[in-house]
Amino acid sequence: NILKITSLYSFFLPDQYFPASCPKGYTVFRGICYKAFNTTKTFSDAAAACGKDGGTLAMPRDAETDAFLISLYKSVSDRGKFWWFGLHDQREEGSFEWVDGSALGTYSPWASEQPDNYGGSEDCVHYSSYWTTKEKWNDASCTSVFYFICQAVPGTGSNRTIS
Repeated sequence: NILKITSLYSFFLPDQYFPASCPKGYTVFRGICYKAFNTTKTFSDAAAACGKDGGTLAMPRDAETDAFLISLYKSVSDRGKFWWFGLHDQREEGSFEWVDGSALGTYSPWASEQPDNYGGSEDCVHYSSYWTTKEKWNDASCTSVFYFICQAVPGTGSNRTIS
């Protein structure tokens, strides 16, 4: 009966009275849930882990979201130097796209001389925390093992733990 009453109220009242929740451990920023994971994975394994929470690798499409994600990963680990997020050019070299298939767009704070596809095998993008490229984007081999940041829409996902 409580479920029926809640459903009835949510039908008549705006969403702010019954906000959707994020998966466990996620933080909301601009209506999207984010979490920086203090564990390392390849790009594809990180993407799969995010998918298990009902989300994707994070997509910092603007300066504000980018700054939020940087502060988020800094709050999780001061030893993590590299953090995957959801940008790659695996389909076509030099044509970067987000993991949802949309084009990169105009916002792209690459580190100096990046992306460079060093060795002809750098197709996935991460944050770099080295002093010369601090908090900038860099391309790397997708098989590299880095920390990662996920995003999910509120109301999706689960309360499971990614390991």
